[in-house]
Amino acid sequence: MELPSRINEFLKSCENCGRCKRVCPFLYTYGTPDKIISETPEKVFFCSNCKACDTVCKERLNPSEALFEMKTMLLRSGNYPPEIKNALNSASAYAMRGHNFPFVYYSSSTDTVFWPGCGLAGTNPEIVKKTIRLLSKSLNKRVGLVLDCCFDPLYQLGDIDSVKEAAERIQERLKNNKITNVITGCTNCRKSLSIHLPDIEVEHIFEVLDKSFELRTPNSNFQKFFLHHPCPSFSSENIRQNAKTIMQLTDSENSRPTCCGHGGGVSSLSPELSKKFTDKVINASKDNPIVTYCMGCKGKFLENGKKAYHLLELMTGVKLIEKPVTSGKKWVNRFIFASTQRFNLKKLLFGINVIFLIILTTYLRNKGYISTEGILNFIKQYKVLAPLLFILIYAIGPSLFIPSLPLTLGAGFLWGPFWGVIFSITGATTGASVAFLISRYLIGDTIKKRFGYDRSKWLKEKVEKHGWKAVAFARLLPVLPFPVLNYMFGVTPISFLHYLWATFVFMLPACIAYVAFGSSMGELILKGNVKGLIIGIIIASVAFLLPFALKPLVKKVSSHKDN
Repeated sequence: MELPSRINEFLKSCENCGRCKRVCPFLYTYGTPDKIISETPEKVFFCSNCKACDTVCKERLNPSEALFEMKTMLLRSGNYPPEIKNALNSASAYAMRGHNFPFVYYSSSTDTVFWPGCGLAGTNPEIVKKTIRLLSKSLNKRVGLVLDCCFDPLYQLGDIDSVKEAAERIQERLKNNKITNVITGCTNCRKSLSIHLPDIEVEHIFEVLDKSFELRTPNSNFQKFFLHHPCPSFSSENIRQNAKTIMQLTDSENSRPTCCGHGGGVSSLSPELSKKFTDKVINASKDNPIVTYCMGCKGKFLENGKKAYHLLELMTGVKLIEKPVTSGKKWVNRFIFASTQRFNLKKLLFGINVIFLIILTTYLRNKGYISTEGILNFIKQYKVLAPLLFILIYAIGPSLFIPSLPLTLGAGFLWGPFWGVIFSITGATTGASVAFLISRYLIGDTIKKRFGYDRSKWLKEKVEKHGWKAVAFARLLPVLPFPVLNYMFGVTPISFLHYLWATFVFMLPACIAYVAFGSSMGELILKGNVKGLIIGIIIASVAFLLPFALKPLVKKVSSHKDN
């Protein structure tokens, strides 16, 4: 297998001195990086990516980069053991679950957000809430919240292609919500997002917060803490220094980051090796409780019977968690946390109204009002209420993917061409708006996943380039069914007002056509008026032909390789 030039350069320059083996249980067990790459390349997946080897290499060769590149090369070539595939599938399932509804949430009312990371949000959401208050006070501005997965579990295994794809989706979500500054509560999130989101300012919380905090001591018998620096902090001395300042430690105390044994694929691929990393930290801490600023590290220490705390626990004064939190409990916490953030009072009232309309429609149907004879009698008896109920039914129909054509034809049949058009276009526009708002504020990520990220990206690009014209053309010559378009426009950056008036104006031709046809059928069936039938068919035909006259313009705007 031909190796990339950077790996070859490393192999030529490495003197096999063995200094890196002294600081890394992985290298101590399997040999120096050059030996692993040359003789047992599949072992690179046991590397936790902590970068400890880089700090002691006298030639400054960055052996961690050579090991990581070997991971990437093996994955792309498909030349790796089955257990690696299992680890990849597990990491991918974890990341994708946290990347989609109902676990994902993005604030949309501020340009600065706190991104706590999966571990922190899952273990103790209360820490996240209080940390946001600390940030808002420290920065003197409102700080929002983002709950999403940065895909670092896949990145640590070397699957950078999947991470890049996820980063594009994250970038789009941030842009759609006008977020430009991300403050992470996880050093792994900071690392991954900084690499893959060059247009977003990404900082760790300890690069932002004031240092003047009075720590809450978990037990009066503890005379001293052991401060553990997570391994991603190897690349950020500023984070380490600020953590020490908050802990009121001197520069000489606990200044070296150490892998806890949870990084890379080592935890799932080699529990024995993982424990060597964990024991190294626990032994260094002696009898002192460990304080770290990585929730994954804290969990690893607790699982091995060691007292451990997250630094943000001590800073925010929340109830301390002194036992490992199960995976199931973390997912429940994340679900509840995201749901309570998503369904604020306005959205809750909106949802209640939708449910009310559905119940009302069901009730009317059971009472016999929603039938041909019942509707005719109802219209005669309730000349104001009947149109209002028709509009309400039309408003909820598109959101439930109920075909609107029968309603439009029925409007013409029952009320004639003039009032039929007014009632139909009002109901159709309202229904399109309801689906749009549900998508934008409640289930946007689910819509993208259901109808495809590529399709969503394509429509977003058309909207960014053409604005309201994209809505106009989609209404005149729909590239997708209207109910689907209603939801998909909700995940584009178009303003609601532009969407509303473009939908109203450019659905009119089809609405007029169908209402006219329905009215002509009503003239014939109810009144035996053949002349009315002919006039209705002529009006419908003209309205039907109008979109086709604009077809050349539509093709120019909506052309796409997948169209």
